[in-house]
Amino acid sequence: MNTWDNIKAAQIVHDLVYQESDNRNIADFDLSCIYYAGDNKSRTRNYRNFLIYLTNHYQLTDATDETNLAFEKLSRRLEVLIQESEEETNNETVRSARRNTEEIFETVRLGKTPKTSFNDMVSILIGVAYGTNIFDNANNIELAHQLAYQQVVRNGNYLELSEEKMVT
Repeated sequence: MNTWDNIKAAQIVHDLVYQESDNRNIADFDLSCIYYAGDNKSRTRNYRNFLIYLTNHYQLTDATDETNLAFEKLSRRLEVLIQESEEETNNETVRSARRNTEEIFETVRLGKTPKTSFNDMVSILIGVAYGTNIFDNANNIELAHQLAYQQVVRNGNYLELSEEKMVT
């Protein structure tokens, strides 16, 4: 069972335990409910850009309060990484940012199971968030996505066929 199957199974269990009468989708999401310390419009805009990015690239259908909290944690970690030079980068901060990104994908609902591996999607999302200053620069989101995806390809994740998928 791969990571996406595990996430889908956990979501089904969650739905069975916490069945809600109203079936809301992402279009009904009220951005005024976003929790941030103070009234920070730029953070609200960044979160909205993030949701739009997930909808456009991964067919986001639903997000939860936990998604918002995970995005806030990721934002804080990436702010630290953006401010640090490469020599100062703390490996624990990098691991924590990766865990926060994994948590995001565990708390959202996607319209279909992605063909991209879970680890690759985590890497791509971190690359896009880092490249757009945590979704602040909406004009560069598409370019950042393309660059992050190409980085995953360059790392060999899609260039080699596994032995079991080879046709003889």
